[in-house]
Amino acid sequence: MGNGSQMRAPSRRGHLAGVALACLVLGTLFAGIRPSSGGEGEAPAGPPAAQWRGFLPPPTPAALEDRYRQLIDYSNVAVLKNTNSADSVAIALLFSFLRRDHERRLAKALRGLPVSVSHEVLAEFREYERSSTTVLDAYIKPLVARYLEDLADGFGRDFQVMKSSGGTVLHRQAVRRPVDIVLSGPAGGVAAAVALSRRTGRRDLVTFDMGGTSADLSAIVRGRPSWTRNAMIDTFPIAIPVVDIESVGAGGGSLAWVDSGGALRVGPQSAGADPGPMAYGRGGLQPTVTDADLVAGILGPSLLGGRLPLDADRAREGLASLAARLGHSLDETVMGVQRIVRATMAKSMRLVLARRGLDPRDFTILAFGGAGPMHAHALAREIGAPRVLIPFLPGAFSAYGILISDGRLEYSRSLVRPLEGSASDIRRILASFEARTKHDLAAQGLPSGKAILEASVDVRFRGQSYEINVPARGDLASAFRRAHRRRYGYARPGEPIEVVTIRLAVRVPRRTWFPPPPGDVTPRASIRRCLFEGTWTDTKVLHRSSLPTGFRADGPAIVEEEHATTAVPPGASFAIDDLGLLEIEVAR
Repeated sequence: MGNGSQMRAPSRRGHLAGVALACLVLGTLFAGIRPSSGGEGEAPAGPPAAQWRGFLPPPTPAALEDRYRQLIDYSNVAVLKNTNSADSVAIALLFSFLRRDHERRLAKALRGLPVSVSHEVLAEFREYERSSTTVLDAYIKPLVARYLEDLADGFGRDFQVMKSSGGTVLHRQAVRRPVDIVLSGPAGGVAAAVALSRRTGRRDLVTFDMGGTSADLSAIVRGRPSWTRNAMIDTFPIAIPVVDIESVGAGGGSLAWVDSGGALRVGPQSAGADPGPMAYGRGGLQPTVTDADLVAGILGPSLLGGRLPLDADRAREGLASLAARLGHSLDETVMGVQRIVRATMAKSMRLVLARRGLDPRDFTILAFGGAGPMHAHALAREIGAPRVLIPFLPGAFSAYGILISDGRLEYSRSLVRPLEGSASDIRRILASFEARTKHDLAAQGLPSGKAILEASVDVRFRGQSYEINVPARGDLASAFRRAHRRRYGYARPGEPIEVVTIRLAVRVPRRTWFPPPPGDVTPRASIRRCLFEGTWTDTKVLHRSSLPTGFRADGPAIVEEEHATTAVPPGASFAIDDLGLLEIEVAR
């Protein structure tokens, strides 16, 4: 097994090709398969890039059957004595991205168990990341299969499931490769943001999805989402393409507490939905961000259109106790909780933009989630963004994104060689991907005639252990150097370039619909005292459904709706545009 970040040629001796992750797999369940080879275990000599296929002749059927018998008779592996009692199996051989028949033979020998094979999960090099992704796939496969199959039985029909890459897939495909959906929840909000970007012409957005336990941040650049293949689940790498989302433990339910040094902290611990904030009256014992927003008057006396009353006295008691421990006033403590949670989110938002070389002054913050619109203006002011956009249905915007997401399939294969002279290999691999799309789209119930194919290549300077993905068209070397210079500040003109992985994304657009804007309505307003930056101010409270298109007002103002509350502080202004979107001009 290599170091997980560089490809290495096999040694001259046959070696153990089975790998797994001890933290997810019981140590006694590891087993290796040694490939058959030449005389006395010798692998053929020769240049690694040209000879890898020769290193891996198919293991003999006798060797496979013998090793399988060792597995089920292994004295410490009681669960494998009867194959039906094991939960699942992950098979990850070192060079399965070059030769798939080894893993197929093993999977056949293990039939009767849920099996994840790495050449189907991730047909790419870097064995540690591929193995980790495959083990995670196997780890969740039984649970996901039961859940989705139960849903299918209840619906009585097939249905689509959101993928971490920002599209949807038929539930049967998600059962076969469940690792595709492990980070799919926040991806719905990004998909909705992309649709909104295309419809409105606002091409550069930072999505800010703040809920009860976390805030999820992502960048939409020139109308396109950002992807990554370096995501983590806890400490385990997951190398499939996922929407690049930065999550931080800062939400409405984040707990406010005092550390051993006497300093105020907020999060990452959360009260969750149960018991929730103290104001919910369900037994919460520590104040949260939501409690601070309620005591500050930003939140009204109830949520969900009055169906969830809030206990302001209970929230005030919790924050007063915290203030006493800190030696501050109640107002200072409330503001402290708000400032700390906003500073945490601002730090992450700067990171989202800075690591892509983006200037926050060029971006609009698109705020949604139950708590996002309350804190978006303060966050925009903190990072220097000029405006905030609150979409329709902000509390359910991610769910809306799932409904309008494109059908999406991805294909990839590693091909590590110099870029120069690789054009024919790139075309050959892309042609093989395209040949599969018609069948795969039909299996998903998607019309191939509407499919949009997006080919790309992972490229790097020779010797680097990281790549940049560029579109597979035109001059790849020039495109790569431009991307490298934009991201890292330099690009050596004469440095040799390698192509690493060929990719094809296939998407089938769905019809995008938007709720109609408010019709002939009259603004309804009341007055509430709210705490903005240390000053209690009489504040207009407006219901969003009563605001017609073209409506404009200056802050301070609170705009309430069933699933979210928007705060517009003094010095800022807001308007309702032709689509019914709420746009805030940030105070300076």
